[in-house]
Amino acid sequence: MKTLDTIQKRKSPETFLSTPISTNDMQTIVEAGLYAPIFGKIHFTVINDKEMINKINIVTLEMMKNSGNEFAKAMANQPGYNATRNAPTVVVLSALGGNDENGFNMANVSCAAQNMLLAATELGIGSRFAMGPIMAFSQESILQMLHLPDGYTPLVMVLLGNIDDSFEKRHKEADNISYIDAQL
Repeated sequence: MKTLDTIQKRKSPETFLSTPISTNDMQTIVEAGLYAPIFGKIHFTVINDKEMINKINIVTLEMMKNSGNEFAKAMANQPGYNATRNAPTVVVLSALGGNDENGFNMANVSCAAQNMLLAATELGIGSRFAMGPIMAFSQESILQMLHLPDGYTPLVMVLLGNIDDSFEKRHKEADNISYIDAQL
């Protein structure tokens, strides 16, 4: 698959199949994150433990219901809604020092996540960028499950799994792009 084709075919599935992805594919996807254009220290935590992913989901849903945010409350109260989309693999990307005031660490983990999303698409594996479930790590008992190196804070997740769908090229309107040409 060519890079631009991969970009145009990548999508965020609403749910994943329960079948796990292969260890080799998972390693390939996570290692793609290492090649992102980052300028700081980040850590990848790969979670394949269904029970742990379920705990993250349960805590996230409870926090969404009590957030005071009407959209989050409505989502969490939908029957069958799962914040981690039943993904069999969750990768938590954490940054040394957490989310700094300039947003550099968020940029770093987001660039790494994007590489992972594209690698998954190229391999025919579903992927989804997620920030909502990160709120679960504000609870110390959930955060400790990650066994992060000192000073690292979870910022984003990549949800991975097989999907029952094909990767078709999508069309996006380009009505929000402006070009400024140099004046001679």
